[in-house]
Amino acid sequence: MKSFVRRVATFGSIVGLLFGASATAPAALALSEEEILDKLESIPVFTVTDAEGAPLIATITNAGNSGETTEVAGVFIDAEDARRFVERLKSQQPDIGDDVQVTVISLAEIYRLDRENTNNNTPIEFSYIPTQEDVEAAVSVFIENERQSELRQVQDANGETQYQFPGVPLFLATAGPNQGYMTLEYNGEVVIPAFFDREDLNNVLERFRQQQPEVADSVQIEVVQLEGTIEALENEDNPVLQQLMLVPDSDSLEFVQNLVDDIESPSGDAEIPEIELPTGNE
Repeated sequence: MKSFVRRVATFGSIVGLLFGASATAPAALALSEEEILDKLESIPVFTVTDAEGAPLIATITNAGNSGETTEVAGVFIDAEDARRFVERLKSQQPDIGDDVQVTVISLAEIYRLDRENTNNNTPIEFSYIPTQEDVEAAVSVFIENERQSELRQVQDANGETQYQFPGVPLFLATAGPNQGYMTLEYNGEVVIPAFFDREDLNNVLERFRQQQPEVADSVQIEVVQLEGTIEALENEDNPVLQQLMLVPDSDSLEFVQNLVDDIESPSGDAEIPEIELPTGNE
């Protein structure tokens, strides 16, 4: 786990890299499991676990299936959201006390556990929980581009239509006459960055507009779904996916950097809890 924390922390340098023009990549096959894990490895996510390191499980009744239930473990994209959830849980169930905690884990590990669950018919699903701020930012992009019909529509208490983005949003940029995906060079490779946080993308785009003012006016934001992207990585022969690099949000990087500082502090041996998945037979 320590190697994961240090690897994630290296993403802090990405903001200083330059964007370049998107190029057409050669044809590529769907990614292997190892390649997918590599893309997900540097993304920290946050779970709520018990004293033994097992994630808290919620039992949800399936709609339309009388008596059938699904066991769900929440996976928070933002550490603060996970912390607030723990605080609410402790206030509602004081007996829990210090038995619950926020645990950082690689998105690759969640993906691996999810595949194991599927292969072993373990009745536990992972539910990704995005930040409300980024969901609202995603909805704004669709509305600005007059694509709200692609969003989920619900009626609020006043009978007014509200739009929801279904899932965890990822933010990409396109530019130029053909609206190609914007790229950057990272570790000697040309990649297409997909940001978990809209503001992080905005900060990078501000530098891009200063460096390439001739195409600044053509910049557009595109939003895709994390869950759908992972499925596409598994199944689609798309060269864009081969170049895709997921960029964790800066708040998560700060959280992980604090863990790195604790690990490397003279005093100590800060322990990073490992996640363990219940077998479903208990």
